[in-house]
Amino acid sequence: MAQSFQKTFILALSFCLFVGTANGRAQADESPSGHDSSAAMVSATDHQGPKQAKRLTIGIWNSAGNITTYSIGNSWNDWLLWLAFDKLYEPSPYGGEAGRWLASDIRQVSDDARTWEITLRDGIKWHDGSSFTAQDVAFTFDYYRKGPINRWTHHASALPRFEEITVLDRLKLQVRSKMPMPNFDLVTAAELPILQKKQWQGVKNPRAFTGLAIGTGPYKLVEYKADQYYRYQANEAYWKGKPQVDELILVMIKDPQAMFAAVKSGELDGAARSLPPELVKQWADDPDIEVAKAPSLWGVWLDINLGRVPFDDREVRKAIALAIDPDAMVRRILLGMGKSGSHGWPHVDSFWTRPDLSVGFDPAKADDILTAHGLIDRDGDGWRERPDGSPIDWQIKVASNRPLLLRASEMVIGQLAAVGLRAHLEAVDPASLAAAWKTGHYDFRIMDITPHGLADQDMLALLSKGDNKRALVPEAEKEAILKKWLKADSRAERLKISHQLQAYQNAYPSRVMLWYPDGYFAYRWQSYDNYASSSGYGIFHKYSFLPRPARAQVVDELDKRAE
Repeated sequence: MAQSFQKTFILALSFCLFVGTANGRAQADESPSGHDSSAAMVSATDHQGPKQAKRLTIGIWNSAGNITTYSIGNSWNDWLLWLAFDKLYEPSPYGGEAGRWLASDIRQVSDDARTWEITLRDGIKWHDGSSFTAQDVAFTFDYYRKGPINRWTHHASALPRFEEITVLDRLKLQVRSKMPMPNFDLVTAAELPILQKKQWQGVKNPRAFTGLAIGTGPYKLVEYKADQYYRYQANEAYWKGKPQVDELILVMIKDPQAMFAAVKSGELDGAARSLPPELVKQWADDPDIEVAKAPSLWGVWLDINLGRVPFDDREVRKAIALAIDPDAMVRRILLGMGKSGSHGWPHVDSFWTRPDLSVGFDPAKADDILTAHGLIDRDGDGWRERPDGSPIDWQIKVASNRPLLLRASEMVIGQLAAVGLRAHLEAVDPASLAAAWKTGHYDFRIMDITPHGLADQDMLALLSKGDNKRALVPEAEKEAILKKWLKADSRAERLKISHQLQAYQNAYPSRVMLWYPDGYFAYRWQSYDNYASSSGYGIFHKYSFLPRPARAQVVDELDKRAE
């Protein structure tokens, strides 16, 4: 099997030249925003291919370890985890419409929104045939609350913070938190993957665990070689019905050009990575490929290091945001296939984002603010200096394998130069970019952000809280809003205060949104043509492989054409 995957890599790489040539022929759409975010077909023809398949080979692009909550490590490949694992409510916390899945009912049982009762479905089995019970859910909550940190544990250990977990009977439990959690059902329960107590209770160091995790999901991971390939087999006893694809082979291809070339050549049946804007229109006419538009809720932002002077001054950060023109980036880099970062953070299509949220583009105002705060051109060379006279030359770190983000850095450098601020690009490998955040060795980073950071209401508060810890000067006004957010005990009050926090974060940003790309996904329709869209996941997720009755109310079928 490994040899066949190596062949895929070699053939994919041989097509890089083809993709690179194609990149130069696309025409730009001048509209920077206003796109419909709903799912739709983009291809010229809807071929209506097979609805079932024996095997699919799909390209993935980011490290996933052995597909556990402690090895995936980030949000890039969440869907790989959800193939094998289920949550209490699904599909996700991003749309505000998660419904019953492992849980048949979740309800608030205290006026202060701190206590919730969960009733589980009966008859659900783990992959090893053992019964799923309240003991598993209670163990999972406790493990996340007290154990090692992973990307999901903050929902149990921080926001909210569980303080009491009580099993009431075989299929019922109660959870109480230190603070109100009015969105427990829509956010927390729709985000936490449930672990099997029997498998994990003896695991003291989950990051060192290399075995095959046992879930309740529609697929079983049966073989893997970390960062090379993963082989899943359908769980024929899945409680929602046997999946429509018997076997999924996921192949790691980190280079985007190589991945898309492999789809073009037929070595891959699909690419779980959004198609570059340059290829969308060209591939729409390919008779062998379908292109689907689906709301992925991703984004790209300019991250500002609050631990460095002068970024501790919120007015300087405001000036930087006013100097940046995201609309121009959408036109030139995305070719109009996305929404402008001028809508601010969080994601413009998130159900709880403040409707009137916006960040202005006003270089003249930016110039006035910078001058008022002592960043002026003292020697007449056209570049501003610091108040002590030392030169400014800020570093923008970007992953070297991300061509669109490298182009974004060039535009940011030019836009900052227009207000007299010098900056330069430093292209680094992805690991170094991630390490820069931990060490604080950067001025700016341009990076992708997943729905977890852009459309999860709890993450807005958590990141804001983290900003104050990282900042040289914690911001009292932001801290006061956060304290009110933590005390809010109703959905309406929590949303109202969240809107206040959003307004503050966009007035004095620690992150400047550059764009929200439309998600375009390519697949070979003759292999399988039964994909569906789920907000925040695109089309590559477990729901695309479930029988249609089983995925009702969690997906948007691709049954309409994009305008």
